[in-house]
Amino acid sequence: MNSPKKNERGGEEGQSIASIFRYADWIDILLMLLGTIGAIGDGMSTNCLLVFASRIVNSLGYGQTRQHNDNFMVEVQKCSLDFVYLGLAVMVVAFMEGYCWSKTSERQVLKIRYKYLEAILRQEVGFYDSQEATTSEIINSISKDTSLVQEVLSEKVPIFLMHASVFISGLVFATYFSWRLALVAFPTLLLLIIPGMIYGKYLVYLSKKSRAEYGKANAIMERALSSIKTIYSFTAEKTIIDRYSSILDRTTKLGIKQGIAKGLAVGSTGLCFAIWAFLAWYGSHLVMYKGESGGRIYAAGISFILSGLWTFKLCPKLIKVRGQLTGQRICPHLLKPSTKISLGIALPDLRYFTEASVAATRIFKRIDRVPEIDSEDTKGLVLDKIQGQITFQHVSFTYPCRPDATVLKDFSLEVEAGKTVALVGASGSGKSTAIALLQRFYDVNSGIVKIDGVDLRTLNLKWIRGKMGLVSQDHALFGTSIKENIMFGKLDATMDQIMAAAMAANAHNFIGQLPEGYETKVVAHKLSTVRNADLIAVVDNGGIIEIGSHNDLINRQNGHYAKLAKLQRQFSCDEQEQNPETRISSVTSSAGWQSTGKSSPAVFASPLPVNDSQKPVQIPPPSFFRLLSLNAPEWKQALMGSISAITFGAVQPVYALTVGGMIAAFFAPNHDEVRDRIRMYSLIFCSLSVLSIFINLVQHYNFAYMGERLTKRIRLRMLEKILGFETAWFDEEENSSGALCLRLSSEASMVKTLVADRVSLLVQTTSAVTIAMIMGLVVAWKLAIVMIAVQPLTILCFYSKKILLSTISTNFVKAQNQSTQIAVEAVYNHRVVTSFSSVGKVLQIFDEAQEEPRKEARKKSWLAGIGMGSAQCLTFMSWALDFWFGGTLVEKGEISAGDVFKTFFILVSTGKVIAEAGSMTSDLSKGSTAVASVFKILDRQSLIPGSYQAGDGSSGTRLEKLSGKIEMKRVDFAYPSRPETLILRQFCLEVKPGTSVGLVGKSGCGKSTVIGLIQRFYDVEKGSVRVDGVDIREVDIQWFRQRTALVSQEPVLYSGTIRENIMFGKLDASENEVVEAARAANAHDFIS
Repeated sequence: MNSPKKNERGGEEGQSIASIFRYADWIDILLMLLGTIGAIGDGMSTNCLLVFASRIVNSLGYGQTRQHNDNFMVEVQKCSLDFVYLGLAVMVVAFMEGYCWSKTSERQVLKIRYKYLEAILRQEVGFYDSQEATTSEIINSISKDTSLVQEVLSEKVPIFLMHASVFISGLVFATYFSWRLALVAFPTLLLLIIPGMIYGKYLVYLSKKSRAEYGKANAIMERALSSIKTIYSFTAEKTIIDRYSSILDRTTKLGIKQGIAKGLAVGSTGLCFAIWAFLAWYGSHLVMYKGESGGRIYAAGISFILSGLWTFKLCPKLIKVRGQLTGQRICPHLLKPSTKISLGIALPDLRYFTEASVAATRIFKRIDRVPEIDSEDTKGLVLDKIQGQITFQHVSFTYPCRPDATVLKDFSLEVEAGKTVALVGASGSGKSTAIALLQRFYDVNSGIVKIDGVDLRTLNLKWIRGKMGLVSQDHALFGTSIKENIMFGKLDATMDQIMAAAMAANAHNFIGQLPEGYETKVVAHKLSTVRNADLIAVVDNGGIIEIGSHNDLINRQNGHYAKLAKLQRQFSCDEQEQNPETRISSVTSSAGWQSTGKSSPAVFASPLPVNDSQKPVQIPPPSFFRLLSLNAPEWKQALMGSISAITFGAVQPVYALTVGGMIAAFFAPNHDEVRDRIRMYSLIFCSLSVLSIFINLVQHYNFAYMGERLTKRIRLRMLEKILGFETAWFDEEENSSGALCLRLSSEASMVKTLVADRVSLLVQTTSAVTIAMIMGLVVAWKLAIVMIAVQPLTILCFYSKKILLSTISTNFVKAQNQSTQIAVEAVYNHRVVTSFSSVGKVLQIFDEAQEEPRKEARKKSWLAGIGMGSAQCLTFMSWALDFWFGGTLVEKGEISAGDVFKTFFILVSTGKVIAEAGSMTSDLSKGSTAVASVFKILDRQSLIPGSYQAGDGSSGTRLEKLSGKIEMKRVDFAYPSRPETLILRQFCLEVKPGTSVGLVGKSGCGKSTVIGLIQRFYDVEKGSVRVDGVDIREVDIQWFRQRTALVSQEPVLYSGTIRENIMFGKLDASENEVVEAARAANAHDFIS
């Protein structure tokens, strides 16, 4: 199948935007049609309002100067009533816009998620091995890509349609009000379109680079935290932190560049002031010499500006870079005024459509991909009876992702029905590959694999896999009960069959002692020895070099199997035969250990009292000033940024006052006065344009500098602190590696947003609102009081709209997380799902988990519609009241028409600005939660002192000489996460220097626990663990771990070369030491 084309930057090109609607049914089409009508109507409403506004402006402007003004108040009242009717109509169309698009987006995305997971789970195993389809990319698509498509459908499409409607209707209405002004002003659109597109594109470029760097940092962090015991045993904390810090240096520089680009992007909206200067000058010429009215010139100017710049009202949302708002605060003060604004807002939306189409391309490419080996294929032969004879005839095989490395070469093997055969050999010799070919995870390159004499490729794949049982060397458990995990191999299994399977796996007794029995969610791991197999085949270099029983092979001097058995330190035949399914853990001290005691044979379900001293300490929420103290080194930037924000806040009311004065100037009694006043206002507009660009650049640069430095500082301090915590802390569900990675990235970013972006916005908004109210009260205090009095309604409406939608969106995401987690587990364990042909079961669980998101989606749709409708309606209602009361005061002679214009423009959008700032309370709430979480980690003290702590790991005794004597005396231990289940009880063990000890026992009996206690991953509840006679709690733990070696049962590889992975335990290792370590691990030949 053809892969998507690559653009010049290496990214995938998207399909047509129409491809996003691929799974829309007739209900979705109807919803989208109604939503489109609503969005277009909502967009046209502002320009329709200007028809009545121009009549009111003319009535007010000419009301005191013309002799026959008996109908003055009648006209004002009529236009005000028209505002009310228009507001009610807008409420209906805005509801349609919000409800329909929100509803259809949830419906379509839930279908896309289901189809995507279904297609992914049907792919052959080789698909997951390819670089093109890594597990992380697949998971990213099912979470982030689908979320992006949903965001575009629910928000960006209706917003784009609305602003496109404002743009088109704005040009039409501008031409209707004054075709001369519209024609002359049209070329100035380029002043707003081009800068917005340039800076917006550059911001996207920087954002992609920043995301890529953060992805590298998060990969380092995730791998380290998911293998924390390995990190601790190698004392590699500083190595991880240094790698992490070096990447954060690059992200900090990119973030500061984003601040500069953001400042220029927002500042460029100040060009609308310069355009207003031109419109004022030419408009006055039309009023004086072409007989046009001031009200129509004003309406034409507003329609034109709205049409082109309305877009920048959305720039904060549309050019959103890592949660930073880019320019939200300039448009509300333009009186929702402009054609240039709309085009400017709509154009950045196209970027989101492009991203969504690229995301859809990735999703639909996977959905459309036809698997080479379809795990759900029901075609092929079904044998009447299966005996189980297996034959490999001259098989050669290479993995599709490594076609140059032959894994099996002329491999032949026959397994008679009813016989047990074990494959043994060095790592990479082809043992697992043979099993994978038998399961038909892959097809052979040459040769043939047969079952009962029939070519495996001709058999019904789903049927034959249903007849096989596989115990993988890597455990795979889904986030459900033990019972349901066992049932994955047989969906209709009875409870008796489930218990029989558990008994066969030697796990029934262990499961029965768990608090919830078979309903418990636990992680278990089981390995079995091969000595009792009927036949053992030794695999090397892709072929079989020895074959026979254990006794035959073990007695062959210098035989390959005999060498492997010696390396594995196998125990005597008698011990093995008594425990044929026993799991063996081998450990070696610096000089070898010998057992003089024995492990308790089972888990004791005895309650263990919790040590009060280990209860988590409740830390009070930290103050905001403490957080700011982390930014203390950047106090100069904080000062400069705040001064700039205050200044830009003052620009808005000054601009509004100037617009009001400009309109009043159109109604001056003589041409000279009109000319002089317009010249003055034009100069003010030009000054505001230059000031806006400069101030925004200074403001956003300084706050970006603060934010990026704070982000790096918090991330590093949190990681340093986390890497010093005891291992038990990571066993808690909320401290899993995934959760910690999310916290490290999201909470640090949230705190940065709180300190940098939100502080900037708060200072700016406070300045703008305070100055606006003072100016309004000075110009016309009665009208100002009325306008201020109705602001709470507007504030409440816009605030409720934002907060309710934000809350319901959060709930929807939380509800969706459950189904996402199921998908993640299924993808990670795709071999198990494929092996058991459990795609249908996984999809059933996934679909059931999406029921909660469906409920949240219905709530969100209604709230979206009601919120948008009521917000728009109240805006129009408030305009009606403002103009009616202003007209009343003009008729009484208390104020002039110019005072009405000035006061109205100064205060009309104040309520919305306050509401926008008030909606930050959700961000502030999230921010305060993030701050509390950050300081909870930074203030927490490790329960195992002496672990790595911000570069200081020296704590405790350092022995002059470590001989390797280990003593465990009368040890009681339970994992802190399961204090009611005692793992070790009165456990005693002595390991003398120079000896080797093997711990043997059932799964869950405490073998790995003993190793964890010796490494001091945990502290004992009772008794003691001693090293050379010294209690391990008194020994410098970093020093001790550097002198011990641990080979974990779970392999761990970090990003980088094989050499770097081998050197992880000794950074200054020579090349010879690296080679010797590889040979000791029996991996040198495989690597070379």
